Formats: sequence, C-alpha cells, structure tokens
Amino acid sequence: MSDETQNLNESGAAYDARPKKKITFFSSFEEAEEHGLREMASHSYEQRLENLEVIRRRTYGHRLLPDGSWPPLDRIITIEKRTDK
Repeated sequence: MSDETQNLNESGAAYDARPKKKITFFSSFEEAEEHGLREMASHSYEQRLENLEVIRRRTYGHRLLPDGSWPPLDRIITIEKRTDK
C-alpha cells in the first residue's frame, strides 16, 4: 500500500469550531454561584435570546405546532371604560 491510501484526510475545522469547555472546581456553593452569574453576564444578546428560546420550548413545548413552529398569536384588543362612582 502507498502512503496516500493509509492516510486519512479530515478537516480540523469541525473540531475547532466547538466552544472550549473546561472543568472548574469550587470550594463553596457561593463561589460556584458567582461564577455562574459572571458567565451569564458575559453572554451576548444573541446567546441570551437563544437561551430564552430553549427555555420557552422546554416550558411551552406542548403548545408547539407539529412542524415545531409557534402558533400565530391572536390579535385581540379589549377596551374597558372606567367608571368612577
């Protein structure tokens, strides 16, 4: 066999595109909570909206349409007349 048939050519871009994750050990629950709050505060607006959508799908997943989209909103306006007597 030649060297070309024995080598496997894979692109490394797929592995480098993943976010870097690491394990962190904490000495107290308060320290872990502060770390979590700092991490959430560093999220971009796009990440915050993505996280919100994940929470919405978990909480209200039973209301999704069969294709996975949200149903249209009812546009109802109610005007109530205030009476002070």
